Amino acid sequence: MIELLSGYGDEITRGLLGTLFIVSAGFAIGSVLGMLLTLPLVSRRKASRWLARSYVELIRNTPFLIQAMLLFAVLGLMRLRFEPLLVGTAAVAVYVSAYMAEILRGGLHSIPPGQRDAARALALRPLLQFRLIVLPQLLPFVLPAGVNLLATVTKESAFLAAMSVAELTFAGQVVIAQTFRVFEVWAIIGVLYLIVVLSILSLARRLERRLQWVPSGH
Repeated sequence: MIELLSGYGDEITRGLLGTLFIVSAGFAIGSVLGMLLTLPLVSRRKASRWLARSYVELIRNTPFLIQAMLLFAVLGLMRLRFEPLLVGTAAVAVYVSAYMAEILRGGLHSIPPGQRDAARALALRPLLQFRLIVLPQLLPFVLPAGVNLLATVTKESAFLAAMSVAELTFAGQVVIAQTFRVFEVWAIIGVLYLIVVLSILSLARRLERRLQWVPSGH
């Protein structure tokens, strides 16, 4: 295995960096899209709410692999050429946007309406209401679900290898094709995914501890 790493470590490292780029960029873009999608989800307008809900349910109830393949196919039919890495990132962003919108919607509904009514009664501006009233209560709710989503997306991104996206699983397939050492390569790839996911969860636990409310008198 040491010989394998020394001979093909660069290929595996490039794949790992590709996965990290796809996951981080896709998650960031998808989170922003999810925030925007939350507005129609909680809107009083039935048409806006129905369209947003339809999108969320479509994405959440279909496999990520199918979504990514359809995105690649649609771009191919439109004869639009993009780097596979960018298309893979876009697929992750679409996937994340639906889940993040639902997480945020649930978080907003968990905040008692009376608190926002009180903020309006104090004539606080909307931005100040969000920063002082909504955000401190939203973060402890959203963070665990958001981290679980990030860990899930990290694992789901492996399916992008089916579209020849230069990520970690695809790098493993390339190395296997050159060396025929199936077990060793997949063991290395699996350990790398495990390290990334556990690192995400460890960081999240630290953030959660910082966000925990400290009871009065302690």
